[in-house]
Amino acid sequence: MHMINRSHGKSFSTLGFAFLAALLVAAGPLKAQVSVNENAEKLEALKEELEKARQLRDKVIAKRWEDKRGDMDAREKFNAAYDDLKTQLETRNSESDRLHEEIQSLVKDAEEAEANAENAKVQYLSLASLLRDRISEMSSQVGKSFPAKVPERIQLFNQILKSADSKREAPAEILTDLAGFYASELALTREISLEKRGFTRADKTPGEGALLRLGMAASAYRDDKTGAVGLLIKDGGSGALNPYEWRENLPADANAALAKSLEKMEKGEAGAVSIPIDILPNQTQGKAYIQKEEKSFWKSLFHTVRTGGVFMWPLLIIPIVVLVLFFAKLFAVFRSRAGGRGLYGQAVESLSTKPEEALKLAGSQPSSPVLRIIGAVAANRNKDRELAEKDVKEVLLHEVPRLERHLTTLSVLAAAAPLLGLLGTVSGLIAMFQVITQHGVNDPKLLAGGIGEALIATETGLLIAIPTLLGHNFLANRVDRLVADMEFYALKSLNILWPKG
Repeated sequence: MHMINRSHGKSFSTLGFAFLAALLVAAGPLKAQVSVNENAEKLEALKEELEKARQLRDKVIAKRWEDKRGDMDAREKFNAAYDDLKTQLETRNSESDRLHEEIQSLVKDAEEAEANAENAKVQYLSLASLLRDRISEMSSQVGKSFPAKVPERIQLFNQILKSADSKREAPAEILTDLAGFYASELALTREISLEKRGFTRADKTPGEGALLRLGMAASAYRDDKTGAVGLLIKDGGSGALNPYEWRENLPADANAALAKSLEKMEKGEAGAVSIPIDILPNQTQGKAYIQKEEKSFWKSLFHTVRTGGVFMWPLLIIPIVVLVLFFAKLFAVFRSRAGGRGLYGQAVESLSTKPEEALKLAGSQPSSPVLRIIGAVAANRNKDRELAEKDVKEVLLHEVPRLERHLTTLSVLAAAAPLLGLLGTVSGLIAMFQVITQHGVNDPKLLAGGIGEALIATETGLLIAIPTLLGHNFLANRVDRLVADMEFYALKSLNILWPKG
Protein backbone atom coordinates (compact mmCIF):
# COMPACT_ATOMS: atom_id res chain seq x y z
CA MET A 1 0.00 0.00 0.00
CA HIS A 2 2.67 2.05 0.87
CA MET A 3 4.32 1.37 -2.25
CA ILE A 4 1.21 1.79 -4.07
CA ASN A 5 0.68 4.96 -2.32
CA ARG A 6 4.14 5.86 -3.06
CA SER A 7 3.80 4.85 -6.53
CA HIS A 8 0.45 6.32 -6.58
CA GLY A 9 1.97 9.24 -4.93
CA LYS A 10 4.63 9.29 -7.44
CA SER A 11 2.30 8.84 -10.22
CA PHE A 12 -0.04 11.37 -8.79
CA SER A 13 2.75 13.71 -8.46
CA THR A 14 3.79 13.03 -11.96
CA LEU A 15 0.31 13.33 -13.06
CA GLY A 16 -0.07 16.49 -11.12
CA PHE A 17 2.94 17.84 -12.69
CA ALA A 18 1.74 16.84 -16.03
CA PHE A 19 -1.63 18.31 -15.37
CA LEU A 20 -0.06 21.31 -14.06
CA ALA A 21 2.14 21.54 -17.08
CA ALA A 22 -0.78 20.90 -19.29
CA LEU A 23 -2.67 23.37 -17.38
CA LEU A 24 0.16 25.78 -17.69
CA VAL A 25 0.46 24.97 -21.34
CA ALA A 26 -3.24 25.42 -21.68
CA ALA A 27 -3.24 28.47 -19.48
CA GLY A 28 -0.59 30.13 -21.56
CA PRO A 29 -2.72 30.42 -24.69
CA LEU A 30 -5.71 31.15 -22.57
CA LYS A 31 -3.92 33.95 -20.89
CA ALA A 32 -2.70 35.23 -24.20
CA GLN A 33 -6.14 34.93 -25.58
CA VAL A 34 -7.56 36.72 -22.64
CA SER A 35 -4.95 39.41 -23.08
CA VAL A 36 -5.67 39.69 -26.77
CA ASN A 37 -9.34 39.87 -26.10
CA GLU A 38 -8.83 42.51 -23.51
CA ASN A 39 -6.62 44.47 -25.84
CA ALA A 40 -9.11 44.03 -28.57
CA GLU A 41 -11.84 45.26 -26.31
CA LYS A 42 -9.68 48.12 -25.24
CA LEU A 43 -8.80 48.80 -28.81
CA GLU A 44 -12.43 48.56 -29.66
CA ALA A 45 -13.20 50.86 -26.77
CA LEU A 46 -10.45 53.14 -27.87
CA LYS A 47 -11.79 53.03 -31.40
CA GLU A 48 -15.20 53.83 -30.08
CA GLU A 49 -13.76 56.59 -27.96
CA LEU A 50 -11.66 57.72 -30.91
CA GLU A 51 -14.75 57.60 -33.08
CA LYS A 52 -16.64 59.44 -30.46
CA ALA A 53 -13.74 61.87 -30.18
CA ARG A 54 -13.65 62.15 -33.96
CA GLN A 55 -17.35 62.66 -34.06
CA LEU A 56 -17.05 65.15 -31.22
CA ARG A 57 -14.20 66.79 -33.08
CA ASP A 58 -16.28 66.87 -36.23
CA LYS A 59 -19.13 68.31 -34.25
CA VAL A 60 -16.79 70.84 -32.67
CA ILE A 61 -15.27 71.62 -36.06
CA ALA A 62 -18.70 71.74 -37.59
CA LYS A 63 -19.83 73.90 -34.69
CA ARG A 64 -16.82 76.09 -35.18
CA TRP A 65 -17.45 76.32 -38.89
CA GLU A 66 -21.04 77.02 -38.16
CA ASP A 67 -20.06 79.62 -35.59
CA LYS A 68 -17.47 81.00 -37.98
CA ARG A 69 -20.06 81.08 -40.73
CA GLY A 70 -22.42 82.75 -38.32
CA ASP A 71 -19.68 85.19 -37.34
CA MET A 72 -18.93 85.81 -41.01
CA ASP A 73 -22.61 86.27 -41.72
CA ALA A 74 -22.90 88.52 -38.69
CA ARG A 75 -19.77 90.40 -39.81
CA GLU A 76 -21.14 90.70 -43.30
CA LYS A 77 -24.42 91.89 -41.89
CA PHE A 78 -22.52 94.24 -39.58
CA ASN A 79 -20.37 95.49 -42.46
CA ALA A 80 -23.45 95.86 -44.62
CA ALA A 81 -25.22 97.66 -41.79
CA TYR A 82 -22.05 99.70 -41.17
CA ASP A 83 -21.77 100.60 -44.85
CA ASP A 84 -25.44 101.42 -44.92
CA LEU A 85 -25.11 103.57 -41.81
CA LYS A 86 -21.96 105.13 -43.24
CA THR A 87 -23.80 105.88 -46.47
CA GLN A 88 -26.69 107.29 -44.48
CA LEU A 89 -24.25 109.34 -42.40
CA GLU A 90 -22.55 110.68 -45.51
CA THR A 91 -25.96 111.40 -46.98
CA ARG A 92 -27.00 113.11 -43.75
CA ASN A 93 -23.71 115.03 -43.65
CA SER A 94 -24.14 116.05 -47.28
CA GLU A 95 -27.70 117.05 -46.54
CA SER A 96 -26.51 118.83 -43.41
CA ASP A 97 -23.87 120.71 -45.44
CA ARG A 98 -26.48 121.57 -48.04
CA LEU A 99 -28.88 122.71 -45.35
CA HIS A 100 -26.06 124.67 -43.67
CA GLU A 101 -25.20 126.38 -46.96
CA GLU A 102 -28.88 126.99 -47.57
CA ILE A 103 -29.26 128.37 -44.06
CA GLN A 104 -26.19 130.57 -44.57
CA SER A 105 -27.62 131.72 -47.89
CA LEU A 106 -30.97 132.38 -46.23
CA VAL A 107 -29.24 134.21 -43.37
CA LYS A 108 -27.31 136.27 -45.91
CA ASP A 109 -30.49 136.95 -47.85
CA ALA A 110 -32.21 137.84 -44.59
CA GLU A 111 -29.36 140.20 -43.68
CA GLU A 112 -29.47 141.77 -47.15
CA ALA A 113 -33.24 142.00 -46.91
CA GLU A 114 -32.91 143.57 -43.46
CA ALA A 115 -30.27 145.98 -44.77
CA ASN A 116 -32.45 146.81 -47.77
CA ALA A 117 -35.42 147.24 -45.47
CA GLU A 118 -33.37 149.48 -43.20
CA ASN A 119 -32.10 151.40 -46.20
CA ALA A 120 -35.61 151.70 -47.54
CA LYS A 121 -36.76 152.84 -44.11
CA VAL A 122 -33.98 155.42 -43.96
CA GLN A 123 -34.82 156.59 -47.48
CA TYR A 124 -38.48 156.71 -46.60
CA LEU A 125 -37.80 158.67 -43.43
CA SER A 126 -35.38 160.91 -45.30
CA LEU A 127 -38.31 161.98 -47.46
CA ALA A 128 -39.46 164.02 -44.49
CA SER A 129 -36.20 165.96 -44.49
CA LEU A 130 -36.26 166.34 -48.27
CA LEU A 131 -39.85 167.52 -48.18
CA ARG A 132 -39.03 169.94 -45.39
CA ASP A 133 -36.10 171.37 -47.37
CA ARG A 134 -38.30 171.61 -50.41
CA ILE A 135 -40.99 173.39 -48.43
CA SER A 136 -38.37 175.81 -47.09
CA GLU A 137 -37.23 176.53 -50.64
CA MET A 138 -40.80 176.98 -51.79
CA SER A 139 -41.58 179.35 -48.94
CA SER A 140 -38.99 181.77 -50.30
CA GLN A 141 -40.74 181.64 -53.68
CA VAL A 142 -44.18 182.59 -52.38
CA GLY A 143 -43.76 186.28 -53.09
CA LYS A 144 -41.97 185.61 -56.35
CA SER A 145 -44.77 183.48 -57.79
CA PHE A 146 -47.19 186.38 -57.26
CA PRO A 147 -47.37 188.83 -54.34
CA ALA A 148 -50.94 188.05 -53.30
CA LYS A 149 -51.79 187.37 -49.64
CA VAL A 150 -48.12 186.76 -49.00
CA PRO A 151 -48.32 186.92 -45.16
CA GLU A 152 -51.17 184.39 -45.04
CA ARG A 153 -49.42 182.06 -47.48
CA ILE A 154 -46.13 182.31 -45.58
CA GLN A 155 -47.98 181.61 -42.34
CA LEU A 156 -49.50 178.51 -43.90
CA PHE A 157 -46.06 177.45 -45.09
CA ASN A 158 -44.68 177.93 -41.59
CA GLN A 159 -47.44 175.74 -40.20
CA ILE A 160 -46.52 173.01 -42.69
CA LEU A 161 -42.86 173.39 -41.73
CA LYS A 162 -43.68 173.13 -38.04
CA SER A 163 -45.85 170.12 -38.71
CA ALA A 164 -43.03 168.54 -40.75
CA ASP A 165 -40.74 168.75 -37.71
CA SER A 166 -43.17 166.65 -35.69
CA LYS A 167 -43.89 164.20 -38.53
CA ARG A 168 -40.36 163.08 -39.34
CA GLU A 169 -41.53 159.46 -39.46
CA ALA A 170 -44.63 160.18 -41.54
CA PRO A 171 -43.56 161.73 -44.85
CA ALA A 172 -46.92 160.84 -46.39
CA GLU A 173 -48.68 163.18 -43.95
CA ILE A 174 -46.24 165.98 -44.82
CA LEU A 175 -46.94 165.36 -48.49
CA THR A 176 -50.67 165.52 -47.77
CA ASP A 177 -50.20 168.90 -46.02
CA LEU A 178 -48.19 170.12 -49.00
CA ALA A 179 -50.91 168.98 -51.38
CA GLY A 180 -53.39 170.92 -49.26
CA PHE A 181 -51.29 174.04 -49.68
CA TYR A 182 -51.26 173.62 -53.44
CA ALA A 183 -55.03 173.24 -53.33
CA SER A 184 -55.26 176.56 -51.47
CA GLU A 185 -52.89 178.12 -54.05
CA LEU A 186 -55.18 176.89 -56.81
CA ALA A 187 -58.20 178.37 -55.03
CA LEU A 188 -56.31 181.66 -54.67
CA THR A 189 -55.97 181.96 -58.44
CA ARG A 190 -59.77 182.26 -58.70
CA GLU A 191 -60.24 184.96 -56.04
CA ILE A 192 -61.07 188.53 -57.06
CA SER A 193 -60.96 191.27 -54.41
CA LEU A 194 -61.31 195.06 -54.22
CA GLU A 195 -60.52 196.67 -50.89
CA LYS A 196 -59.70 200.04 -49.40
CA ARG A 197 -56.34 199.80 -47.67
CA GLY A 198 -52.85 201.18 -47.39
CA PHE A 199 -50.07 200.16 -49.76
CA THR A 200 -46.63 201.18 -50.96
CA ARG A 201 -46.64 203.07 -54.23
CA ALA A 202 -44.19 202.55 -57.09
CA ASP A 203 -41.97 205.39 -55.81
CA LYS A 204 -41.71 203.63 -52.38
CA THR A 205 -43.94 206.18 -50.67
CA PRO A 206 -46.97 205.05 -48.63
CA GLY A 207 -50.36 205.35 -50.29
CA GLU A 208 -54.02 204.88 -49.36
CA GLY A 209 -56.85 203.90 -51.66
CA ALA A 210 -58.38 201.05 -53.65
CA LEU A 211 -56.39 197.88 -54.22
CA LEU A 212 -57.67 195.42 -56.83
CA ARG A 213 -56.51 191.83 -57.16
CA LEU A 214 -57.60 189.52 -59.96
CA GLY A 215 -56.62 186.08 -58.69
CA MET A 216 -52.90 185.63 -59.27
CA ALA A 217 -52.98 187.26 -62.69
CA ALA A 218 -52.88 191.00 -61.96
CA SER A 219 -53.09 193.68 -59.28
CA ALA A 220 -53.71 197.41 -59.56
CA TYR A 221 -54.17 200.35 -57.21
CA ARG A 222 -55.59 203.88 -57.27
CA ASP A 223 -54.35 206.41 -54.75
CA ASP A 224 -57.15 208.52 -53.24
CA LYS A 225 -54.97 211.56 -52.54
CA THR A 226 -53.08 211.90 -55.82
CA GLY A 227 -55.32 209.87 -58.15
CA ALA A 228 -52.21 208.02 -59.35
CA VAL A 229 -52.73 204.46 -60.55
CA GLY A 230 -50.24 201.61 -60.55
CA LEU A 231 -50.05 198.15 -62.04
CA LEU A 232 -48.15 195.17 -60.65
CA ILE A 233 -46.12 193.75 -63.51
CA LYS A 234 -43.15 191.48 -64.08
CA ASP A 235 -39.88 193.23 -63.35
CA GLY A 236 -37.83 193.76 -66.50
CA GLY A 237 -34.57 193.29 -64.57
CA SER A 238 -33.07 189.88 -63.88
CA GLY A 239 -31.97 188.58 -60.51
CA ALA A 240 -34.33 190.80 -58.52
CA LEU A 241 -35.32 189.80 -55.01
CA ASN A 242 -38.95 190.31 -55.99
CA PRO A 243 -39.63 189.71 -59.71
CA TYR A 244 -42.84 191.78 -59.51
CA GLU A 245 -42.95 195.50 -58.93
CA TRP A 246 -45.48 198.31 -58.95
CA ARG A 247 -45.14 200.66 -61.90
CA GLU A 248 -46.92 203.98 -62.51
CA ASN A 249 -45.03 204.91 -65.67
CA LEU A 250 -47.63 203.28 -67.89
CA PRO A 251 -48.55 204.44 -71.40
CA ALA A 252 -51.06 207.29 -71.33
CA ASP A 253 -53.95 205.31 -72.80
CA ALA A 254 -53.40 202.36 -70.42
CA ASN A 255 -53.07 204.75 -67.47
CA ALA A 256 -56.32 206.53 -68.29
CA ALA A 257 -58.22 203.28 -68.90
CA LEU A 258 -56.98 201.78 -65.61
CA ALA A 259 -57.87 204.91 -63.60
CA LYS A 260 -61.35 205.04 -65.09
CA SER A 261 -61.97 201.33 -64.48
CA LEU A 262 -60.86 201.48 -60.83
CA GLU A 263 -62.95 204.57 -60.17
CA LYS A 264 -65.97 202.87 -61.72
CA MET A 265 -65.44 199.75 -59.61
CA GLU A 266 -65.09 201.84 -56.44
CA LYS A 267 -68.43 203.47 -57.11
CA GLY A 268 -70.04 200.11 -57.83
CA GLU A 269 -71.26 201.09 -61.23
CA ALA A 270 -72.44 198.31 -63.50
CA GLY A 271 -70.84 197.55 -66.79
CA ALA A 272 -67.62 196.22 -68.19
CA VAL A 273 -64.26 197.63 -67.14
CA SER A 274 -60.91 197.48 -68.92
CA ILE A 275 -57.93 196.29 -66.89
CA PRO A 276 -54.56 195.65 -68.61
CA ILE A 277 -53.65 192.08 -67.71
CA ASP A 278 -50.72 189.95 -68.72
CA ILE A 279 -52.10 186.39 -68.40
CA LEU A 280 -48.65 184.83 -68.74
CA PRO A 281 -46.40 187.56 -67.34
CA ASN A 282 -42.81 187.63 -68.48
CA GLN A 283 -40.10 190.23 -68.71
CA THR A 284 -40.57 190.93 -72.42
CA GLN A 285 -44.34 191.40 -72.19
CA GLY A 286 -44.00 193.35 -68.96
CA LYS A 287 -41.88 195.95 -70.69
CA ALA A 288 -44.77 196.66 -73.05
CA TYR A 289 -46.70 198.24 -70.16
CA ILE A 290 -43.83 200.51 -69.17
CA GLN A 291 -42.91 203.81 -70.77
CA LYS A 292 -39.36 203.65 -72.04
CA GLU A 293 -37.00 205.23 -69.56
CA GLU A 294 -33.31 204.89 -70.33
CA LYS A 295 -31.01 205.32 -67.35
CA SER A 296 -27.36 206.21 -67.72
CA PHE A 297 -24.69 204.51 -65.69
CA TRP A 298 -24.20 207.51 -63.41
CA LYS A 299 -27.95 207.90 -62.91
CA SER A 300 -28.29 204.22 -61.99
CA LEU A 301 -25.30 204.51 -59.66
CA PHE A 302 -26.76 207.58 -57.99
CA HIS A 303 -30.11 205.81 -57.57
CA THR A 304 -28.40 202.78 -55.98
CA VAL A 305 -26.37 204.98 -53.63
CA ARG A 306 -29.44 206.95 -52.62
CA THR A 307 -31.37 203.73 -52.01
CA GLY A 308 -28.56 202.22 -49.93
CA GLY A 309 -28.46 205.15 -47.51
CA VAL A 310 -25.92 207.62 -46.21
CA PHE A 311 -23.28 204.96 -45.54
CA MET A 312 -22.97 204.29 -49.27
CA TRP A 313 -20.88 207.44 -49.70
CA PRO A 314 -17.93 206.33 -47.54
CA LEU A 315 -18.25 202.91 -49.17
CA LEU A 316 -17.72 204.56 -52.57
CA ILE A 317 -14.66 206.43 -51.29
CA ILE A 318 -12.98 203.20 -50.12
CA PRO A 319 -12.53 201.62 -53.60
CA ILE A 320 -11.03 204.87 -54.92
CA VAL A 321 -8.44 204.88 -52.12
CA VAL A 322 -7.84 201.13 -52.57
CA LEU A 323 -7.21 201.49 -56.31
CA VAL A 324 -4.77 204.36 -55.80
CA LEU A 325 -2.83 202.51 -53.08
CA PHE A 326 -2.87 199.19 -54.92
CA PHE A 327 -1.46 200.45 -58.23
CA ALA A 328 1.03 202.71 -56.48
CA LYS A 329 2.25 199.80 -54.38
CA LEU A 330 2.27 197.47 -57.37
CA PHE A 331 4.44 199.92 -59.31
CA ALA A 332 6.81 200.28 -56.33
CA VAL A 333 7.17 196.52 -55.93
CA PHE A 334 7.96 195.98 -59.62
CA ARG A 335 10.50 198.85 -59.51
CA SER A 336 12.12 197.22 -56.47
CA ARG A 337 12.56 193.99 -58.45
CA ALA A 338 14.41 195.83 -61.26
CA GLY A 339 17.09 193.65 -62.83
CA GLY A 340 15.64 190.38 -61.58
CA ARG A 341 17.46 187.40 -60.13
CA GLY A 342 19.74 187.13 -63.15
CA LEU A 343 21.30 190.50 -62.36
CA TYR A 344 21.42 189.61 -58.64
CA GLY A 345 23.38 186.43 -59.37
CA GLN A 346 25.78 188.28 -61.68
CA ALA A 347 26.50 190.88 -59.01
CA VAL A 348 27.09 188.22 -56.35
CA GLU A 349 29.43 186.18 -58.59
CA SER A 350 31.54 189.26 -59.36
CA LEU A 351 32.17 189.94 -55.65
CA SER A 352 35.03 187.45 -55.38
CA THR A 353 36.83 188.50 -58.58
CA LYS A 354 35.67 192.04 -59.52
CA PRO A 355 34.09 193.82 -56.52
CA GLU A 356 34.14 197.11 -58.47
CA GLU A 357 31.83 195.56 -61.05
CA ALA A 358 29.44 194.54 -58.27
CA LEU A 359 29.40 198.15 -57.05
CA LYS A 360 28.79 199.31 -60.60
CA LEU A 361 25.87 196.90 -61.05
CA ALA A 362 24.39 198.00 -57.72
CA GLY A 363 24.63 201.63 -58.78
CA SER A 364 22.97 200.92 -62.13
CA GLN A 365 19.68 200.02 -60.42
CA PRO A 366 19.28 202.37 -57.43
CA SER A 367 15.63 201.33 -56.96
CA SER A 368 16.54 197.67 -56.27
CA PRO A 369 17.01 196.99 -52.52
CA VAL A 370 18.66 193.63 -53.27
CA LEU A 371 21.39 195.29 -55.38
CA ARG A 372 21.83 197.96 -52.70
CA ILE A 373 22.51 195.23 -50.15
CA ILE A 374 25.03 193.55 -52.48
CA GLY A 375 26.64 196.98 -53.03
CA ALA A 376 26.83 197.54 -49.25
CA VAL A 377 28.68 194.22 -48.87
CA ALA A 378 31.04 195.09 -51.75
CA ALA A 379 31.79 198.52 -50.24
CA ASN A 380 33.01 196.78 -47.05
CA ARG A 381 35.18 194.22 -48.82
CA ASN A 382 38.36 195.59 -47.23
CA LYS A 383 36.81 195.64 -43.76
CA ASP A 384 35.69 193.06 -41.23
CA ARG A 385 32.58 190.94 -41.78
CA GLU A 386 31.05 192.42 -38.64
CA LEU A 387 31.11 195.93 -40.13
CA ALA A 388 29.66 194.61 -43.39
CA GLU A 389 26.84 192.88 -41.50
CA LYS A 390 26.01 196.14 -39.69
CA ASP A 391 25.68 197.97 -43.04
CA VAL A 392 23.49 195.12 -44.39
CA LYS A 393 21.21 195.31 -41.33
CA GLU A 394 20.96 199.06 -41.75
CA VAL A 395 19.85 198.65 -45.37
CA LEU A 396 17.31 195.95 -44.34
CA LEU A 397 15.88 198.11 -41.55
CA HIS A 398 15.45 200.94 -44.04
CA GLU A 399 14.06 198.95 -46.97
CA VAL A 400 11.65 196.48 -45.31
CA PRO A 401 9.31 199.12 -43.78
CA ARG A 402 9.33 200.97 -47.09
CA LEU A 403 8.31 197.82 -48.92
CA GLU A 404 5.54 197.02 -46.42
CA ARG A 405 4.14 200.55 -46.46
CA HIS A 406 0.36 200.83 -47.19
CA LEU A 407 -0.20 197.06 -46.85
CA THR A 408 -1.74 197.58 -43.42
CA THR A 409 -3.95 200.34 -44.84
CA LEU A 410 -5.26 197.99 -47.53
CA SER A 411 -5.96 195.33 -44.89
CA VAL A 412 -7.87 197.83 -42.73
CA LEU A 413 -9.95 199.01 -45.70
CA ALA A 414 -10.79 195.40 -46.62
CA ALA A 415 -12.08 194.84 -43.08
CA ALA A 416 -13.87 198.19 -42.84
CA ALA A 417 -15.89 197.86 -46.06
CA PRO A 418 -18.22 195.00 -44.93
CA LEU A 419 -18.59 196.61 -41.50
CA LEU A 420 -19.74 199.87 -43.11
CA GLY A 421 -22.10 197.83 -45.31
CA LEU A 422 -23.53 196.09 -42.25
CA LEU A 423 -23.97 199.43 -40.53
CA GLY A 424 -25.87 200.70 -43.59
CA THR A 425 -28.09 197.60 -43.49
CA VAL A 426 -28.87 198.10 -39.81
CA SER A 427 -29.69 201.75 -40.47
CA GLY A 428 -31.96 200.75 -43.37
CA LEU A 429 -33.76 198.15 -41.24
CA ILE A 430 -34.36 200.72 -38.51
CA ALA A 431 -35.91 203.07 -41.07
CA MET A 432 -38.01 200.20 -42.46
CA PHE A 433 -39.41 199.33 -39.03
CA GLN A 434 -40.29 202.98 -38.50
CA VAL A 435 -42.33 202.84 -41.73
CA ILE A 436 -44.00 199.61 -40.54
CA THR A 437 -44.86 201.30 -37.24
CA GLN A 438 -46.61 204.09 -39.09
CA HIS A 439 -48.35 202.16 -41.90
CA GLY A 440 -48.53 198.56 -40.65
CA VAL A 441 -47.69 195.45 -42.61
CA ASN A 442 -50.69 195.19 -44.91
CA ASP A 443 -48.42 195.46 -47.92
CA PRO A 444 -45.73 192.70 -48.01
CA LYS A 445 -43.51 194.96 -50.14
CA LEU A 446 -42.90 197.06 -47.04
CA LEU A 447 -41.02 194.04 -45.68
CA ALA A 448 -39.50 192.42 -48.75
CA GLY A 449 -38.66 195.64 -50.55
CA GLY A 450 -37.31 197.36 -47.42
CA ILE A 451 -35.05 194.47 -46.52
CA GLY A 452 -33.82 194.26 -50.11
CA GLU A 453 -32.95 197.95 -50.11
CA ALA A 454 -31.25 197.70 -46.74
CA LEU A 455 -29.05 194.85 -47.97
CA ILE A 456 -27.65 196.99 -50.80
CA ALA A 457 -25.11 198.47 -48.37
CA THR A 458 -23.93 195.03 -47.21
CA GLU A 459 -23.68 193.81 -50.80
CA THR A 460 -21.63 196.89 -51.75
CA GLY A 461 -19.33 196.42 -48.74
CA LEU A 462 -18.66 192.80 -49.68
CA LEU A 463 -18.07 193.68 -53.34
CA ILE A 464 -15.43 196.16 -52.19
CA ALA A 465 -13.87 194.00 -49.45
CA ILE A 466 -13.30 190.81 -51.46
CA PRO A 467 -11.15 192.35 -54.29
CA THR A 468 -9.34 194.51 -51.72
CA LEU A 469 -8.47 191.45 -49.66
CA LEU A 470 -7.26 189.57 -52.75
CA GLY A 471 -5.15 192.55 -53.86
CA HIS A 472 -3.64 192.90 -50.39
CA ASN A 473 -2.74 189.21 -50.34
CA PHE A 474 -1.12 189.50 -53.81
CA LEU A 475 1.03 192.49 -52.78
CA ALA A 476 1.95 190.94 -49.42
CA ASN A 477 3.23 187.80 -51.16
CA ARG A 478 5.31 189.91 -53.57
CA VAL A 479 6.82 191.91 -50.70
CA ASP A 480 7.59 188.74 -48.70
CA ARG A 481 9.34 187.24 -51.73
CA LEU A 482 11.39 190.43 -52.19
CA VAL A 483 12.42 190.50 -48.50
CA ALA A 484 13.42 186.84 -48.73
CA ASP A 485 15.62 187.65 -51.77
CA MET A 486 17.25 190.49 -49.84
CA GLU A 487 18.13 188.23 -46.90
CA PHE A 488 19.30 185.39 -49.18
CA TYR A 489 21.63 187.50 -51.35
CA ALA A 490 22.92 189.40 -48.31
CA LEU A 491 24.00 186.16 -46.62
CA LYS A 492 25.37 184.76 -49.88
CA SER A 493 27.45 187.91 -50.51
CA LEU A 494 28.86 187.82 -46.98
CA ASN A 495 29.78 184.13 -47.31
CA ILE A 496 31.60 184.78 -50.62
CA LEU A 497 33.81 187.56 -49.22
CA TRP A 498 34.26 186.00 -45.78
CA PRO A 499 33.90 182.24 -46.24
CA LYS A 500 35.35 181.45 -42.83
CA GLY A 501 32.98 183.76 -41.01
